[in-house]
Amino acid sequence: MKRKIALLLSLILLLTMVFPLQGYAAGLDKELENAIRTAKVKFSIPDDYKFTSSMYTSQDKKIFDLNWTGEDTIDSVRINVSVDGDGNILNYYRYSPNDYILGGKLPLLSREEAKARADGYIERIAPDLLSELQYMYKYPDSLMDVNYYLSYYRVVNGVPYYNDAVYVSINRNTGELQSYSRNWTDILDFPQAEGAISPDEAEKAYMENLGLRLIYSYIYKDDMIRTFPLYTTVYENRDFVIDAFTGRKYRLNYNTGVTAAMPDASVSFQKEMVRMAAGEIVQLSPEELRAIDEAGELISLEEAEELARGTEYLGISDEYELQNYYLNTSWPDGREYLWSLDFSKPSEGNGSISDSVYVSINAKSKEITSFYFYNYLPDAGQKKPINDIADARAEADAFLRKYYPQYYKQVEYNEIYEEYLDDPTIKERTYTFEYMRIANDVPFPDNGLVINYDNISGSISGFNLYWYDTEFPSIKNVISLEDAYEVLFDKIGLVMEYRYGSDIMIPFRTGEQQKDAKAALVYALAPNIPLYIDAISGNIVYKSGEEYVEPKKVSYTDIEGHFAEKEIKVLADFDIYLEGTEFRPNEAILQKEFLTLLSKSLNYYGPVITEKSTKAEIDEFYAYLVRDGIIKEAEIAPDSIVTREEAVKYIIRALKYDKVADIKGIFQVSFKDSGSISEDLYGYVAIASGLGIIKGDGSNFRPKKNTTRGEAAVMIYNYLRL
Repeated sequence: MKRKIALLLSLILLLTMVFPLQGYAAGLDKELENAIRTAKVKFSIPDDYKFTSSMYTSQDKKIFDLNWTGEDTIDSVRINVSVDGDGNILNYYRYSPNDYILGGKLPLLSREEAKARADGYIERIAPDLLSELQYMYKYPDSLMDVNYYLSYYRVVNGVPYYNDAVYVSINRNTGELQSYSRNWTDILDFPQAEGAISPDEAEKAYMENLGLRLIYSYIYKDDMIRTFPLYTTVYENRDFVIDAFTGRKYRLNYNTGVTAAMPDASVSFQKEMVRMAAGEIVQLSPEELRAIDEAGELISLEEAEELARGTEYLGISDEYELQNYYLNTSWPDGREYLWSLDFSKPSEGNGSISDSVYVSINAKSKEITSFYFYNYLPDAGQKKPINDIADARAEADAFLRKYYPQYYKQVEYNEIYEEYLDDPTIKERTYTFEYMRIANDVPFPDNGLVINYDNISGSISGFNLYWYDTEFPSIKNVISLEDAYEVLFDKIGLVMEYRYGSDIMIPFRTGEQQKDAKAALVYALAPNIPLYIDAISGNIVYKSGEEYVEPKKVSYTDIEGHFAEKEIKVLADFDIYLEGTEFRPNEAILQKEFLTLLSKSLNYYGPVITEKSTKAEIDEFYAYLVRDGIIKEAEIAPDSIVTREEAVKYIIRALKYDKVADIKGIFQVSFKDSGSISEDLYGYVAIASGLGIIKGDGSNFRPKKNTTRGEAAVMIYNYLRL
């Protein structure tokens, strides 16, 4: 198997067509010189940097990949520039280790200042682009980043064309350009929007030609699989859209063999086996296997092998040797154990592997849940496909009826697959057939059966069974399809945009051939919004059922003129905020609120406390803070008010200075009321004062006074400016 992987990687490397230019064809010398001159005019590149280059082709264009490396061993700067044959800068990247030291602190530049810098860099690098670009702001920024990342998409005739874009990153403290990437289509015909159907007509066309469907989705939470009904699109938004002139359904991409409902299903087992063959999966030791066997009900390795060899349709003869095996738990709930076995047959002569069979068996039910054949056919490239799609599918149906009848009765064939074929009347070399599980007459796309069919040998080459042990709730109270469409168009919406591809604008099953690459004017669902509707509440949700909240810049209605207004706004820009439209800056802050603000300034990705937080989420939040040394278990009191000296304590712990702060007798505090500071927190207040985190009222600190929400924002802001 490793030989096959190595061969595949070798082919990939050959196909990329990358050539080192040193010593390459003399005819490229002038083009390389022009590329270097272009790069050095646009960017500051020291003359003493070491230089290397290579050339590759993309869409019949030469791309020169230029690299410079500094000799400084302390701060080894690397610069990469890609220039095409027309002198366009496609990519720029500058790396310096020193640029990545200060993450986790508030930057010196605002995003608005970085945006102005980015516009200037784009104007310098490609003066003709900026007028066609629309800046796209994504909330919020992260404190952990050292750069601002800015995205621009192309707009033509007032219509977005997301395929073309420019991406820029700006160092948040120096304002220097860190990277630039341009994806641009030079020669395209963009049709005018005159004569296009109206938005109302587009909505009607969408309902008639694309549409929504009711499905079951699931989430694995609290050690159980829970299913729930959702409305979602019948077709993938990236692949099928509405023609803006005719209202007809058009497919944008040709993805032979790619499926809509379970895109990863047909290859997941093969990927798993490749990982196993590459030695990435840990095998259980004989002692561990014996312990599991002794636990009862699971078949042994020997029994699993005997079962696989005795299964007629696998055809594992004595020539096949068991090469690898492992026992793992089922995904996602881990309730079942699965034996995965890798059988291989040495080829004649040199002993290399020619044919392989990979099998997965439920170690309790003895059911074969997946298999995959690899058969080496030296003349496969010269052979023609045998069956049309109908005959191939008939064989898949017959196999499932014979060997998996209890599942076959509960599935429905996914016909959308056939709409991804270039031409369903042409015999393909391989087919993938998906059968979705049906419960309460509603499809459950995450479950079902998948058949891989090798149309060169005319046989089934792979099989996967995905079937969760779960219940399905009633759909009695779901909203109507009409109501779901109202939500779709009101909360997501159809938008006019251009799409691209040499295969674009080909009506399904017409046989029309695309001669020239062009942009198509289409109506598609708005990007960057999940296309799932909770079938009970009607809310837009993710596939997991979690409600989608439109990202918006946090703003408060009650902070104007407050002494902490600036600090509150800056923190909110970096996702450090408290829920609500009012900040209530003069109210005392609760422990859970203060620690929420503080945790957002740390590298923390767990649940943050909100009004909707569950006990489990609160426990997880505090468990992180205890592990990180921010709070001790005995101090946990989510709804208690935080005093000023307690606020300082948490911040100093976040700085990891608490070991020093705990030393007695070495600190002095200049506040007049220093005598009222708790003895065990004296060092904490001294350090915080010295660092400028706290300033008091000029003479007093008032350590026992309740910390207001505004004061908390100022403290955390000052901490993040260090």
